Amino acid sequence: MSLVYTIPKVFIGLGNPGDQYNKTRHNLGYEFLDHLSKRYQFTEFKHESKVLGSLSKSISLEQEVILFKPSKYMNESGESIRNLLNYYRIDLSEVCVIHDDLDLEPGVMRIKYDGGHGGHNGLRSIFKSCQGSAFLRIRIGIGHPEYNNVIDYVLSKPKAAEAVTIHSALDSAIDATDCILKDGVEKAMSMFNQKV
Repeated sequence: MSLVYTIPKVFIGLGNPGDQYNKTRHNLGYEFLDHLSKRYQFTEFKHESKVLGSLSKSISLEQEVILFKPSKYMNESGESIRNLLNYYRIDLSEVCVIHDDLDLEPGVMRIKYDGGHGGHNGLRSIFKSCQGSAFLRIRIGIGHPEYNNVIDYVLSKPKAAEAVTIHSALDSAIDATDCILKDGVEKAMSMFNQKV
């Protein structure tokens, strides 16, 4: 599939529901959607039980774009996403998933189409529930922990200096999304994947 003319219909931010997970590394997908909805005119997020998540729809964009936060926990988020795709009759290839990434340093953002899950439980759940991996991802780097417990690391909040660096990557991800919506995926990849 050519990415030149492909503009995602849905941007899905991965995270865990519940106030205790706000601002943690693993909830960068949710945070991204909050930032994106403020840049453009979107409706307020509203929980939709039929799709097991919260939805927001564009008001100002030329085509309708949906923002989606699965309400299932990270390792079951694919179930929410499958319900969303079935209900709105959207193909997996028309989706962009935003998630934290241990394999990228804090402050680094990359756009990727297809590929493996890299050990990310949210992606693994999508692969299983939606039976595929051919979708766009925006990866926000959080780096590897110095100690071995990855679960504690991703579920904790970054320290102040690291949070600033991570948020610069979030800003880049928003700018890249702006480019995706206006000029397509390949243009955004060529512009933003080269930035260090």
